[in-house]
Amino acid sequence: MTTSVPALPAPDGRRSRRLIGLDLFRTLAVFGMLVAHVGPASWSPDGGLGTVHWEWEVFHSRMPAMFAFAAGISLNLSSRRLESPGREAAGMVVRAVLLLGCGLLLLSLRTPVVVILGAFAVFFVLVIPFLRLRTGPLLWVVGTWAIIGPPLSLFLRASAPDVRNMLWDLLVSGDYPALTWMPFVLAGVAIGRLDLTGPAVRRRLALVGAALATLAYGGSALVMQFGARTAIIATLPRQDPAEYAQRYFAERGVTDSGSWWWLASDAPHSGSWGDVLGALGTCLLLLAVLLTVGDWATRSDRTPAGRLRARLAGWLAAPGSMVLSVYALHIVGMWVVTAVTGHSFAPAQPLWILAVFTVGLGVFAVVWSRYQRQGPLERLMSRVSRSLLPGGRTGTRSTRGSSRR
Repeated sequence: MTTSVPALPAPDGRRSRRLIGLDLFRTLAVFGMLVAHVGPASWSPDGGLGTVHWEWEVFHSRMPAMFAFAAGISLNLSSRRLESPGREAAGMVVRAVLLLGCGLLLLSLRTPVVVILGAFAVFFVLVIPFLRLRTGPLLWVVGTWAIIGPPLSLFLRASAPDVRNMLWDLLVSGDYPALTWMPFVLAGVAIGRLDLTGPAVRRRLALVGAALATLAYGGSALVMQFGARTAIIATLPRQDPAEYAQRYFAERGVTDSGSWWWLASDAPHSGSWGDVLGALGTCLLLLAVLLTVGDWATRSDRTPAGRLRARLAGWLAAPGSMVLSVYALHIVGMWVVTAVTGHSFAPAQPLWILAVFTVGLGVFAVVWSRYQRQGPLERLMSRVSRSLLPGGRTGTRSTRGSSRR
């Protein structure tokens, strides 16, 4: 959900400098968001803890992690190289303020969606000190933060259980706390400096991503199976496996603070080691795969099948090219439906509602992209940013990172 993006390849298959695979990556995140918000991804039709639907398992936690990761990449692809670090920092602060304002407007609609834009505003401010760090040291920061963040979060929340304020929620204990979510953004910044067009880079990303996801999810499963789950249940008030399941699927943004063994779980959207490292590995693997798929779909091929493949790729990538607009529009759409019909968007929705939102937003994105290089909100925020920070030399950063390696 960035405020400025390059141009989307035309749906007729004409190639541009934009990495269409990155847009496909964002589109997949958008679809996961829709599954979570207006689809059947719930525990049971009545919202209680019953059968955990596979859609919930697949998309929850990983979807917002993909947004944060893609946002970090886009800071390299679309941020302007300003005359000084001070102007660069000022530009990031302006973006953060605009995102916060947009988030507050969406919050005022009072939909059941936990609006992530306020957290993104914090991420954009916190990323400033790292923007000019070389890629190697930045990757060390990512790894260190991903390891230290979860236990530090648990320690702080256990030490101050009664703290309740907005800043504490945004940094430590909220749905998207910076303490455990910044590794996704910083990893995106680092990966965005690599030559993402290179097959060797993509192979390394796929291998590292697959290994990291396997280690995180597989290791978590083993640890929980051989003692950790029993140890956690022993600390619960009722010592009941059902209570463990309730807390495991609570999706609070942070781990339960009742036992340090929670750090070893892969509970979705929990900020545990398994969750953070597993989702990060998933992001790396999916990015490598979708970059390759995007190139295959848009390669020069004048056959009817090749033209159709390129056209379909352009259509599928369109929502990912204007993800901020699509994100806001789906919340506005939910608000309109509720205001007109009284529908409350309970945790589980019929498949036809998911289909309507998916097709509607997809058609909007495809039509809009044929006439404008940016989505409506991206375009508005880009213009506001330029008006607040006039002058200065500008130019987009490459994906290679040049001297910042």
